[in-house]
This record gives sequence, C-alpha cells and structure tokens, in this order.
Amino acid sequence: MIDMHSHILWDIDDGARSREESLSMATIALEEGIDTIVATPHCIDEIDLEGFAKEVRERCKSLQKVLNEREISIKIVPGAEIYMDLDILNRPGLDRLTIGEHRYILVEMPMGQVPRYAEDFLYHLQLKGFIPIIAHPERNRQIIEHPNILARFIDLGSLTQINTGSISGFFGPKIQECARILITHNMAHMLGTDAHSNRRRGPYIKQAVEHLYSWLDKDRAERIIYHNPNKVLKGDILTVDSPMEYRPRKGIFSIFKRR
Repeated sequence: MIDMHSHILWDIDDGARSREESLSMATIALEEGIDTIVATPHCIDEIDLEGFAKEVRERCKSLQKVLNEREISIKIVPGAEIYMDLDILNRPGLDRLTIGEHRYILVEMPMGQVPRYAEDFLYHLQLKGFIPIIAHPERNRQIIEHPNILARFIDLGSLTQINTGSISGFFGPKIQECARILITHNMAHMLGTDAHSNRRRGPYIKQAVEHLYSWLDKDRAERIIYHNPNKVLKGDILTVDSPMEYRPRKGIFSIFKRR
C-alpha cells in the first residue's frame, strides 16, 4: 500500500525528531502493509521554496540509503504539504514541491473555516499545471458541518486525501463520521496516515482499510487504497467518479418542526 501523506523526515517540521525515529516509523509502516511513503513535510512559512525542496530531496535520499542498508523495504517519494496561502502561488520553486516530481501537489486547508479564497487558490494552482490534492478535508470544522462544500472543489478538478486516523476514529466520532460520509459519497480518492511519530500518531493503516471495506464494495475500496495512489505516483491522469450530494437523515422530530 501507498501512504500518500507522511511527516517521516526528521528534523524538518513537527514530524520525526531524529533519524532513528524516521527508521522506526518506516518499520511500523512496513508491518502495517505499506511499501511506499510519500514524504510531505509542512511548507507553511517557507520563502525559499527551491531551498526547501532541495532539503526535502536530500533528506529523502539519505533516509532511503539507510533503509536500503538495513533492508527495510520501503520506498520514500519526495513531496510536500503546502498551506493554502495565495502568496505561495507566485514563488519560484513551487513546481519542485509536487509528489514525485509530477503534477500532483498536496494542499492543506485551515482546520477551522474553509477560506473564502479556497476556490481561487485551487483554480490558480490548476492554471499553473498542478493537480491539487486536498489533505484531510474531513478534519475541517466547516466541512464536518457541511460536507457538500467539498463536492464543488472536486467538480472543479481537485482530489482529496483522507487520514487513516480519521477513518479509524482516532480523532473522534465527528471526524470519523465525516470521513465515512466523504468516502461513501465519492468525495475521497486516496489515503494518508499523516504520521508524525512512531507513537500514537504513527503510520497506521490496517484498521482504516478494514473500515473502508465495510463501507464500500471491493472495487471502490481498492480504487482508494491501491489504484488512485498508483496513478498519482506515476503522474498519470486520474479520472474519478462525480461526487454524490450528501443529504443528512432527518429524525422523526424534524417532521413536527416543519408544522
């Protein structure tokens, strides 16, 4: 399996704190059935994007070398998690923050509200030739309350990545339910552990995969687990199903409220 979102690189953001912790995270990932990890360190306040991208690639090469020496069969792919900030769009080096040097780029929204400029940001990314992948939208409070917001972004060409911890319930029942809604309504396209350590926020995926198979038929589940991530890593065009509108179930008391 492919982990599309990980903070496995040491001493570059709030992820792994040492090379040994990075190696421990890779070992856990292997035990979980992961064979490829996309390293996506936070890119929030970086002014020199080219310098940041160079550091990411050097760190990936260094980690890959040690993994190979220790016979830990994990492939590390360079990427980044850019913050949804209009200023970043015009900085040189943005094209070097894509996943595996292709067109796909991981984008993080704030956890609170969806920014008013979100649609413009995603549109201008695409004008520049990128394909945005929205990271963990199920953790955004506004999307938790109004999941259909995400459908608009997908209709306009963006993809989404759901955190495995959200699916398994690590972040609580509200986020888990939002993840389920997005997954069952064609608003989820790939998984990422968003691992930050070798402890509670580790690269755990097995439990999430079990939930996925219980929520979807085998074909739809395996598109999210295997097919879509492989397309992204190859740089191939990924065609996805149209989002389905989410309609909340109305309880019996809502009938009386309308009278």
